[in-house]
Amino acid sequence: MIAGIVSSGLMIANTQHAKASDTRVSLKKDTSLYDTQKIKKIKTKSAKKYFGKESLYEKKTAKVKNTTYKLVKSKSGKKSGWMKSSDLYVVKRKITTKSTYQLSPRISDSSDLDNRQLSQLSDSQIKSRIRAKFINFVQGQRKKTGNGSWVSSNGLNKVAQERANYVDPTMGEASHYTTRDGKRHRQEAAILDGQRMKIVKNQNDIYESNGYATLDKNYYHIADYVNYFNEMISDDGASGDSHKTQLLGNEGNGLRYYGIGLRVIRTNYTVQVNIVILSADTKYR
Repeated sequence: MIAGIVSSGLMIANTQHAKASDTRVSLKKDTSLYDTQKIKKIKTKSAKKYFGKESLYEKKTAKVKNTTYKLVKSKSGKKSGWMKSSDLYVVKRKITTKSTYQLSPRISDSSDLDNRQLSQLSDSQIKSRIRAKFINFVQGQRKKTGNGSWVSSNGLNKVAQERANYVDPTMGEASHYTTRDGKRHRQEAAILDGQRMKIVKNQNDIYESNGYATLDKNYYHIADYVNYFNEMISDDGASGDSHKTQLLGNEGNGLRYYGIGLRVIRTNYTVQVNIVILSADTKYR
């Protein structure tokens, strides 16, 4: 989805995509609009003329022959159609729930990075700031649970980054079982990757959450990605609280050890950030 969704949560849980009804989008260019998600019948060859000046909102996602399509509706709800997600970009995203946890004061250099447009930041700067702020948030939330602090695991960080380098969060639950070669397995892909990397031994010891956010590079900032990923705890009802359960450690023996992987994907209009979070009761090295 062009405006980030957080995909299915724990590997073991039966979860679903978060809804995107609050995501406002716009056309990058004039393009064809299809009648149904089967993408067979063209409704109109000019989405721009069809929708006119109405505000547009994405409602559903479908994948056809490895191409992602979005169901787009006008604000009035009277006009709708399917189009390629690559022909859309985010105009605005409503954050429905804000955390009451306050981030600790930032040093001036970090604050400067947080206030810059995404187009002015390198991939490493985007990833480091999102990572630091997200960890800070989760640490604060875990303090309320009694499940112990969140401890970084070198091994899990390596596996999480390997996953982030290729995982497609738009696949939803299937993404947790799909390896780099595109094959789907019964075993979780993170565990298979961890075993291949000779880091993970226990076949049922790792939980994974993944997600992504794609935002206009000239409109949004680091905090917008962090706010969105924070919703894995603060507003996780759409996934049945599976992300929240994992991140807060309300599973296993507290799931104190974590690894985070991030990937930045740029287009002429947007910056997409994919995130993979692994949790375990074992501190893999």
